[in-house]
Amino acid sequence: MKAVVLEKCGGPEELHYQDWELKRLEPDEVLVRVRACGVCYRDILDRSGKFPMIQLPIIPGHEFSGEIVEVGSDVHHFKVGDRVTNLHRAPCGRCRYCQKGDEIHCEEAWPSFGLTIHGSYAEFVMAPAGALVPIPRELSFEKAAPLMCTAAVALRGLRERAHVQKGETVLITGASGGVGSAAVQVAKLLGCRVIAVTTSELKIPFLKQLGTDEVVVSADGIFHKKLLSQIPEGVDVALEIVGSITFNSSLRSLRKGGRLVLIGNVASMRIEINPGYLILNGLTILGSDSATRKDLEQVLEWVASGTLQPQVSVKLPLTEAAKAHRLLESRQTTGRIVLVP
Repeated sequence: MKAVVLEKCGGPEELHYQDWELKRLEPDEVLVRVRACGVCYRDILDRSGKFPMIQLPIIPGHEFSGEIVEVGSDVHHFKVGDRVTNLHRAPCGRCRYCQKGDEIHCEEAWPSFGLTIHGSYAEFVMAPAGALVPIPRELSFEKAAPLMCTAAVALRGLRERAHVQKGETVLITGASGGVGSAAVQVAKLLGCRVIAVTTSELKIPFLKQLGTDEVVVSADGIFHKKLLSQIPEGVDVALEIVGSITFNSSLRSLRKGGRLVLIGNVASMRIEINPGYLILNGLTILGSDSATRKDLEQVLEWVASGTLQPQVSVKLPLTEAAKAHRLLESRQTTGRIVLVP
């Protein structure tokens, strides 16, 4: 098959389109013909060497959708022809975390697409069957591919971690990107008022079209004074997608007793926090990692019913994976970039 392979970490030029030999399927695996593959900012971090656990050479990519073309001998709940998308990892269902319903922290779900096992920048991907979720027939592959790592991740952060309530005000950083544009819609579906932060006034119409109530433009990530001049009481919840660049402004935008949920850190830098500020204002900081099958199934249901619209702004052939990375790093696009083998 043809695949994009990363042999050493570095710039986009390290992504090489080449022939790649598939191994034999393990009993618990299925072979999926990739029809679409989302390009996530984590792919940039993976390629740049920000994750020490990466196993090189590796086929990048952890967001995909496609059709099953072969099933392993122990797989009985999928068949050839089934349309599927994926979770980040396959929970075991047996460990102490899975037993209490916390499958995100499964002790045995170590295989991670694009990091420790080959991902989806390829014509085919060999996937643990437990990492796959069926997709509705009416949903296109291009729209389905990024849903797990955009809308489902946002839903988990807002519903399960922040416990947002109807009528609360939610601040979303990086709101025009793939995760942000999904998060805006998810927050509105949960009944929240949404304040979007973006880097350019050119992105305001896009954000308004998604249902954003107010937009704060900040090119440098320091926006809390501007926001508080419009909303003196502050926001109930900050969904922090950008991370270290905007973290402190998000924190200072919270009302007393507010919650900050961190789901991304695109610059992977360290930050300083004043503990006294947290204490005096009764603030809560929460990390939120990945999404569950339940989260993804809810998102798929919303998309199938037309209440949530995945924002795919650019579709490129697999041969142009390096171009996709350059576009994403330039931060000039909105929504998700998708590669089509």
